Amino acid sequence: MLDNEGLPTLSEILIRQRLFFSRSDVQHQSAIILLCLMVSWLLSNLLWRWLHHRFPQSTTFAWGDSRLPVRQYGAVLLQTLDFPIISLVSLNIFDQIFRYQDWTRGLIGVALQLMRVYLGYRFFLATLYSIFSPKKVRNYQSRLLTPLLILFILRTIIGLYNDIEQLAKTSPFNLFNSPVSIGSIFWLIAGIYFWTVIVFLLEDIWFTIFRAKTQVELGTMEATLILLRYFLIALGIVIVLGYIGVDGKAIAAITGGLSIGIGFGLQQVVSNFVCGILLLFEGALKPGDMISVEGDTCQVKKLGVRATRVLKLIDNSEKIIPNQTFFTSNVTTYTGSDHLVNCSIKIGVGYDSSAQQVIELLLETAQQHVCVLKEPEPLAFFLDFGDSSLNFELKFWLNDINIKKRVTSDLNCLILECFNNHNIEIPFPQQDLHIRTKTTLPG
Repeated sequence: MLDNEGLPTLSEILIRQRLFFSRSDVQHQSAIILLCLMVSWLLSNLLWRWLHHRFPQSTTFAWGDSRLPVRQYGAVLLQTLDFPIISLVSLNIFDQIFRYQDWTRGLIGVALQLMRVYLGYRFFLATLYSIFSPKKVRNYQSRLLTPLLILFILRTIIGLYNDIEQLAKTSPFNLFNSPVSIGSIFWLIAGIYFWTVIVFLLEDIWFTIFRAKTQVELGTMEATLILLRYFLIALGIVIVLGYIGVDGKAIAAITGGLSIGIGFGLQQVVSNFVCGILLLFEGALKPGDMISVEGDTCQVKKLGVRATRVLKLIDNSEKIIPNQTFFTSNVTTYTGSDHLVNCSIKIGVGYDSSAQQVIELLLETAQQHVCVLKEPEPLAFFLDFGDSSLNFELKFWLNDINIKKRVTSDLNCLILECFNNHNIEIPFPQQDLHIRTKTTLPG
């Protein structure tokens, strides 16, 4: 429990902030800093436009999943560092002018310190671009690095006219008759957010390292990392709540009050959550598995604790399936224990054909295709005597369900060509049409 005696109120903090910025020397320095930033931004853009016009190939980037080539990395390095360098030069010029005139220049000195930090931040980004793909760097720049930089700048600016420790202890409102400090609110929001982002970052790093150095199946590795992710997120929430001093009894009271609402209103959500945890622990379904959903062949893309995202191979569309579906409906998986797929082609030939020759030709045709597995080996069977044909079946194995239609089509073409070369007839249904005319007798 925090003691609010002697601590400034939120209104006093705002008044102090307004008084600070109402000082003439602060306004003059703020105007100079803003002018330097605007001029630096303008010069940076003019420089980049000139370079893009002069060297279009080197300054045109593809912000994708592949690393930048050396030629383009030099341009990215220049684009990353030009604005902070120009800003530092312009701020130093005005700092020397203010020093020579013996004017107050404390705010300009703070701006110089922040710009040096910003230059280091941009240099760190440029280093990351040389190691990782631009898409991945930009992802964590917006989610982690930039928010951290913004918080550092805000803390520095607020610290100019306030005591950060006193500000953190200030309580804007009460909750359950207990004061809630600004510091507690900050750590609750920022702590959980940054912890979650760092967990996702570590998951990407672990996945990249383990995929390169281990022989563990990809789906099993992703499922393990998903379980670890949610465990660490839950652990981080507990640590943050304990750090800000949340009473365990209060959490239990809130949880007990919400349990009735969860039981009635969020029953399906809780059921999907439990089913997702069971799927992850059992390993019955993993990212990368091929399954059949409502007659469509799909690939599991992301296995979450509430729903599973699958990719429909027929039209490349994505589908969100609640995890409860996999426990209440029959789901066919093509990659449960292995990735082998058994395929079958049925064909009929004329009665004047040699059954043994047909079997040999079918096996020879299957063995010629590069995608048909040699082990298990292809098999051919004489099924039965049809009404107008001898019926055969060719069975073969593939290691990828995605190529089933293509390989089946290739084999059908090869079988037709082979049978034509050996004068083996493939019969087709024929019907005799009898036309009868009605004759009228005279009289």
